[in-house]
Amino acid sequence: MIPGAEEGRDAASAPPAQPPAAPPPWFRIVVWDSLLAGLAPLLPVPFVDDIAVAAMRRRLVSRLASQAGIRLLPHQLRLLAGGGRGRSCGWLLAAAILYPVKKVLRKLLYFLAVKEAIDTLSLVFHQGYLLHGALARSGFPRDGTPPADAEVERVRQAVFGTLGALDTRPLGRVLRGVFRSSSRLVVGTLRWVGRRLGGRQTLGEIEAAGMDEATLGAGSPAAEALLDRLVTVLWGEQAYRRRLDEALRARLEDRYTSSVAT
Repeated sequence: MIPGAEEGRDAASAPPAQPPAAPPPWFRIVVWDSLLAGLAPLLPVPFVDDIAVAAMRRRLVSRLASQAGIRLLPHQLRLLAGGGRGRSCGWLLAAAILYPVKKVLRKLLYFLAVKEAIDTLSLVFHQGYLLHGALARSGFPRDGTPPADAEVERVRQAVFGTLGALDTRPLGRVLRGVFRSSSRLVVGTLRWVGRRLGGRQTLGEIEAAGMDEATLGAGSPAAEALLDRLVTVLWGEQAYRRRLDEALRARLEDRYTSSVAT
């Protein structure tokens, strides 16, 4: 018998690898909020890209915590969302004056705006994905009692420490490929979001529509198709997500060991 023939026969008779399970609801929430945040730099609406993304990140943290049965205090929510600077009246006035210039520059250098959109989408996705994993592994109370600030800080350091240490460029290339092959869906989604913002609807209300497939589909088939494509592609990146999970777990364990030692 040829050496290895038995192993070859066993491999040939082995059942085919199973496809990844369907993505859970929380993953769709993370991708939808990431997509809206990523589209914000491309929207011709003042301040959306400069202010609203921070609010979207806070709402994403709030949704993930609520799904996990965790109650966060306002300052804890801001901490896990990444903080952010307050905006003074002077800053808003300067932004209003500079907005036309910024808009012209974006039209001339549209590819830079697209890069910013993909970078923002990637950032919010990584933050949401890692935060979900950290909350699931945390010892936060699930009885309505807010966690201790020290525990929230440990989770924050693990999430942002993991994000800062990882090379996220591979996923950025995947996202660029999706945007490139879905340009008509991207444009259709941008027009849909722009119309709703122009109709005095808030980004928070648009986010909520994304939680309901029927509402989203009725409002924008392009947005639904783009979201479904992103969910499918990102959920299919199993090896990459496994590296994220392992890096986060190691950092959480390190933080826990350090806190016990002190």
